[in-house]
Amino acid sequence: MEWLAQNWFWVLVMILFVAMHLGHGGHGGGCGGGHEGHRPTRKPGADEPPAHRH
Repeated sequence: MEWLAQNWFWVLVMILFVAMHLGHGGHGGGCGGGHEGHRPTRKPGADEPPAHRH
């Protein structure tokens, strides 16, 4: 318990890191999955890149 009291900041950082990668902005799946069904809402031939890219 003393270790946790001394390192609470790093524990919090790790929890936030894991939570953000698991939740990934609300559409789930993490960086490697969950994007197969996601289609950008732009017209074909548009020059700008998609808004969300890895």
